[in-house]
Amino acid sequence: MRYRVLVLTLACGVLSGCASSRPSGGGADATADGTAPGDGAGGDPDGALVDGPDVDGAGPDALVSVDATAIDATAIDGAAVDGPAIDAAVPIDAAVPIDANGCSTQPCSLAPQCGCTSPLTCDIDFTDLMGTACRAVNVPGTETSTCTTFSECAAGYVCAGGHCLKYCANDAGCPQPRGLCAIQITDSMGAAIPGAVTCSSNCSPTNSAGGACPTGQKCGFFTTTRGGADLDILECTAPGAGGIGAACVDDSTCSANTLCTTVSSLSRCRKVCTRPAGNECATVPGTTCIGFSPALTIGGTEYGVCAP
Repeated sequence: MRYRVLVLTLACGVLSGCASSRPSGGGADATADGTAPGDGAGGDPDGALVDGPDVDGAGPDALVSVDATAIDATAIDGAAVDGPAIDAAVPIDAAVPIDANGCSTQPCSLAPQCGCTSPLTCDIDFTDLMGTACRAVNVPGTETSTCTTFSECAAGYVCAGGHCLKYCANDAGCPQPRGLCAIQITDSMGAAIPGAVTCSSNCSPTNSAGGACPTGQKCGFFTTTRGGADLDILECTAPGAGGIGAACVDDSTCSANTLCTTVSSLSRCRKVCTRPAGNECATVPGTTCIGFSPALTIGGTEYGVCAP
């Protein structure tokens, strides 16, 4: 069993968002016909066992609303007006509401963005991790941008794991077809920050350089939890040095477009392929595209690895 944990540390080291690596469970048994698994028993005709890099990590059980402190209005007191024709006091001390900006949370909301006037954007209130606050945007970074501070991400994005992640309320708010609203941002104690949920990557694990990740990063497989169930996702991460066939401990040691798996007791970095065609394996002689069970499917595409 191999485990890998990806911790998405937010800028300044205040918070983290966790996703965990896939395949998970007792291993991924692969069969030559592609009915091979990530969690169960089974195997191909020669008994090849494929173990994916299990990862346990924190993920969102549910999307929850941001808890923001209400702003109390100040009463305006004025003197009563007396005059020859006006004997009645004129009350002018009614409360004046100052929360009426229409946002679902106050003083601003993350997804959809509401409550901050451009060039400011709504983000987590990093002073106390309670609610939200408006912040500056010095560099409008997006999914393909690296970052070191909060202000290096565009409106609607947060700096976590060294790159900008997009806030979301549902899958429709994420890049398609592979992006999912699934990465919960947590504080340093692992507690979920209310409302701070971001999109997983729309990157391609067979083509990490395809444009959805920051330059030089790898499109990797992870598993998070949403609604109490495991959910396979993709996320950009630093690649390892191991090429196809290199021995590996977990997927962090493997290069782009490969996945650390175990076949016939040998843990190797193996090329990621798409099933059932498995055309990617044509460049790795003597291999076919072996799948996982349950199938490793993200955005309508089933993935496997090239193995003998």
